[in-house]
Amino acid sequence: MTKTGKLRILFVDDEIVMLQSLARSLRIMHKEWDCEYVSSGKEALSVLSHESYDLVVSDMRMPEMDGAELLTQVKHLYPETMRFVLSGQAEERVFLRSLGSMHQFLAKPCDFEVLKGSINRGLSLRNYLHSNKEIKKLLLEVDSLPSLPDLYCELMNELESADSSLERIGDIISRDVGMTSKILQVANSGFFGYSQKVSSPLHAVQILGMDLIQNLVLTYEVFSKLGDFKSGKLIFDRIWKHSIDVAGTSMLLARDEGVDAEIENFAFTAGLLHEIGKIILLINFPEKFKEFLEVKLRNRDRSNHEMEEEVFGFSHAKIGAHLVGLWGLPDPIVEAILFHETPAECTSSTPSPLTFVHVANAFEEEMLKEGDLNVPFKIDQGYLRMVGLHHRIPKWIEQYQGTYGDIDLDKL
Repeated sequence: MTKTGKLRILFVDDEIVMLQSLARSLRIMHKEWDCEYVSSGKEALSVLSHESYDLVVSDMRMPEMDGAELLTQVKHLYPETMRFVLSGQAEERVFLRSLGSMHQFLAKPCDFEVLKGSINRGLSLRNYLHSNKEIKKLLLEVDSLPSLPDLYCELMNELESADSSLERIGDIISRDVGMTSKILQVANSGFFGYSQKVSSPLHAVQILGMDLIQNLVLTYEVFSKLGDFKSGKLIFDRIWKHSIDVAGTSMLLARDEGVDAEIENFAFTAGLLHEIGKIILLINFPEKFKEFLEVKLRNRDRSNHEMEEEVFGFSHAKIGAHLVGLWGLPDPIVEAILFHETPAECTSSTPSPLTFVHVANAFEEEMLKEGDLNVPFKIDQGYLRMVGLHHRIPKWIEQYQGTYGDIDLDKL
């Protein structure tokens, strides 16, 4: 970012006509973006060696050095720079090879508003992390999150089975935070040209198909298994169970309100991913995470995000939202993750996946704290009044105590 506050963006494309077209289209953004245009990967690396940029947007098919190789080098040499692909037709193997180095894939021709929205969304989320360079750099380097070993093995066995099915694969992935986040990043990329945002793991698997799923997992290893993590394994398991419980409760709350299927799916997925930031904190800052748990034990009446800000300098909600936004996951998921503990900070005044994730999270955390449920203190009743659902709290509590608290995901 320049001293004037402008975002610095480097566009790379071997087609001069394309660069000229981009330059004309982006003149309207001159007060917000400082753009540079180069025609090769070699030239891009030369420019980057002298100037810092917030974002590199590269074509995929270029002579000498393609986009995948360029972005791999950018990731290694300039880890604080975001990396997007803006490309037309690309071979599947090249796309898959680029998955570990790019944050988003945008397809040519790309509507100006889509391009602008994707860039602004990715860059603006970093503002929530203030000036903490350590966590910004870390998030830009993350290309996958660990999966539970048992679920990882279950998926591998299913993929290698002679009668494997997309439905069973989708079910396994939907029970794991790491797998779900990665498969949604892939399915929501512009490479597949799907016009609607993909809201659930099963939908993602159906779009990608069996052959591509096998390629992703067996050849390109886009999912990773949780390794030797003895000191934090118990906490990781608790985060996973809480995430599963919130996902199921969010979906049932949404279903009981009669929302459409897409919002219901978004509620489930956002509930599953709402603590993705805690996983990042636990793995990368284990000592600080222990410190946070000690602070939490001494201050049970304080909010989690307040104590996290005190210990880490940022909350797990901000970290999780930044990562999934950077990966191009749909806005309803990003919004629900970012505001699940502070929904009043969201400008929306209508029920959304955030509504159901917020309530489900409050229910689940209150049950852990008390073993009983009255009106959870973590529910923002003012927010629920704003979206017109405050009157539903007694009914939700009754339903939760009757069915939500013991959810079997296989029956949802």
